Amino acid sequence: MRAPDPIRPRVLSAGHTPLIKWGLPGLILVEGISFVIGWVRLLQTDEPVAPAVYAYVAICAALFPVAAWACLGLKRVALTASSLLISNFRREIAVPLRDVASVGRTVLGLNAVVIDFARDTAFGRRIKFLPRRRFLWFAWTHPIVDRLRDAVAAAKEAEPAEPTAPRARTQVSG
Repeated sequence: MRAPDPIRPRVLSAGHTPLIKWGLPGLILVEGISFVIGWVRLLQTDEPVAPAVYAYVAICAALFPVAAWACLGLKRVALTASSLLISNFRREIAVPLRDVASVGRTVLGLNAVVIDFARDTAFGRRIKFLPRRRFLWFAWTHPIVDRLRDAVAAAKEAEPAEPTAPRARTQVSG
């Protein structure tokens, strides 16, 4: 892996992250409002409604918060030589790479990269972001997951070992 430029951070997040973060929940909300308006108009006609329509309405109403939660939690992530720059598009924080506990990906849904931290951050102990490219859509992990794992391992190896107190020697008399 090419070492990150210490001056310019390497952006790992996809350029369309803001569109997914705010656009998709907004689109789903507008669609839901138009559906409710159509539903009210249908109920005013006093025509019978099939039970499948009720099930469809219940499923759509239950999925909106799930979709909104998944999308609104996305972050923008950039990598420097020693830290991750994480942004929610209003505020940006820097988290040292040595504070990363694990890097993985979501199995269902957005195929986002998930980073778990060893300590609490301003954005919590876990963040998700959409990676820039997907070269092998059938692969289990995105290549950026392996690159981040390597960067975290290198940062933890470069971290100076904590000094330990010298052990007291016990003399055995015989």
